[in-house]
Amino acid sequence: MGPKAEPERGGVLGFALIGIMALLTVAALIARPDIKNVVMGLYLMAWGFMFLASYFFSHKTFFLRGLLWFCIKMACPSTPKMAFFYAFMGISMGAVSIASGLGLI
Repeated sequence: MGPKAEPERGGVLGFALIGIMALLTVAALIARPDIKNVVMGLYLMAWGFMFLASYFFSHKTFFLRGLLWFCIKMACPSTPKMAFFYAFMGISMGAVSIASGLGLI
């Protein structure tokens, strides 16, 4: 994490990220059974990348600041580096789900 950057409001970016997550949630809920694992994998990977972005770009929007706040206040150990753990979990579980949906494993 670099020098302390001035927090930006970032309303448009924040609501765009929330909209992307909402669309992926709806897509995962209404997906056909044959592609459900792939869509769920994309959903999990999106959460992973959001947590990764929250570590580096939390000054850009309220949504990423909220994810970093979750890492600092709600996780144990309480550190911003927990964003890397959540990113790893989301990306790896998403990759396994996509591989399973494509019949690779």
